[in-house]
Amino acid sequence: MKRRLSRPGRHLAGGLACLVFAGTLSAGQPDPFAGNNTVYPPPADWNGTFRPSNYEYPQAPTKAQWLQVRPSGRLTKQSAPAYAAAMKRFISKDMSGLVNDPMKWTPQQAGWYDMPWGGQGSPMSNGNIDPTSGREALLGSYTGQVLQPYSYPSNPPAVQFQNHAVVYYNDVAAAKLGEIWRNPFKPDVTSTQFPEGSIVVKVEGATLTEEQWPVLKNSSVSYIYRPPVASLSNPDPTKRLPVVTPMRFLQMAVRVKDRVASPETGWVFIAYAYDTRSSGATVWDRAIPVGVMWGNDPKLAKYPDGLGPKGVLEQTWVNPAVPAFVMDGLGWGGRLAGPLDVGIRHNAVTVSGQRFGKDNPLPATSCVSCHSAAQYPFAANLYPSPNMSFPSEGQQFLFFDPGSPQWAQWFQNRPGTAALSGGGRKGIVGVDYDMMLTFALMRANGSADTDAFIRNPMAGH
Repeated sequence: MKRRLSRPGRHLAGGLACLVFAGTLSAGQPDPFAGNNTVYPPPADWNGTFRPSNYEYPQAPTKAQWLQVRPSGRLTKQSAPAYAAAMKRFISKDMSGLVNDPMKWTPQQAGWYDMPWGGQGSPMSNGNIDPTSGREALLGSYTGQVLQPYSYPSNPPAVQFQNHAVVYYNDVAAAKLGEIWRNPFKPDVTSTQFPEGSIVVKVEGATLTEEQWPVLKNSSVSYIYRPPVASLSNPDPTKRLPVVTPMRFLQMAVRVKDRVASPETGWVFIAYAYDTRSSGATVWDRAIPVGVMWGNDPKLAKYPDGLGPKGVLEQTWVNPAVPAFVMDGLGWGGRLAGPLDVGIRHNAVTVSGQRFGKDNPLPATSCVSCHSAAQYPFAANLYPSPNMSFPSEGQQFLFFDPGSPQWAQWFQNRPGTAALSGGGRKGIVGVDYDMMLTFALMRANGSADTDAFIRNPMAGH
């Protein structure tokens, strides 16, 4: 039995899903279960499908099948490769189609689910919906940052580009989402800890051709409806017009709740990247593990290089066989970050005046450190920064000094119940390493004008 959460007749991503909750929405009221921003291409430009959203969460907790097949024991650098391989096999039935043939895949068919409060677009001064806001209509994707060629010195693309991502929750995690969002306008923030076996998958691509970046050769192609990168610099938002744009798969990130493998944080993070050199028969087969991360190595967080005198991380394994451009994107001290995660920042300045430019960028984050900022209210940047601003890559960005006590706050191993900004303060809730949940909670309370901390959504990474 499913918990149905949106009202009947809702047009979700092409009218392919209709859901209900106890109540009605008046005209102009925020729509927590919008499937997209309602900015659709004209039929002359697109006669394909529109991916539906899936908010029909399981009514009751479901059995976590991963717990029956996972490798046993606490993760180590020696066991991490087998863990990454086992996870890819486990999700292959559901997720290989999303990678190999993305325009035909739907979350309903696969039995995976969306997070609410991310779809609805924002109106502009002319009354039209901002096409850069909300989730776009073709894939239901979220839009990330504009990335620069110099971010990949080993194999730079010909031009700057943008990454776009879709994020889905398995049935175990979705049952928890159903508890949290039973009343979408009054979420239950006492119930933010995901059960064992919860899995979250993020699949991302780049808006480049094979000629513009050969690392994408023979990857799968999907399409998004967003303004092209060149138009984003236009100061008039009404002039940033969307176009149907091809996108090629490059990265998949998987996060699984597994306190046996990762007792300190409760989560294991795995990144995979497309490797055009691979002899795999399909694009899915050619997605190889970048690495596995299950902790921040907090004992090393006091050193400016993040490594200390031994120069060895104990809670990150990185695959030495990944392409060089993937290595370019690793985070602080070589901690795990995928090639589209913006783990390296250019044009950074620290509070003591250190500067980092194109030739000496600042490795600034990692998978676990970024998600450790998942809390409600959203009171700390995803990066170790004193500011809440989140400049685009290449724009000046203020950071704490690497290795300082302030910086080290982002590189601790906390249980999911502990908020990064908690420190004994009441009212700041840890939301179990789930940044999507953080942003959804902020938008939910902001929609009711009850949240003094409401922030505009940050670009995903």
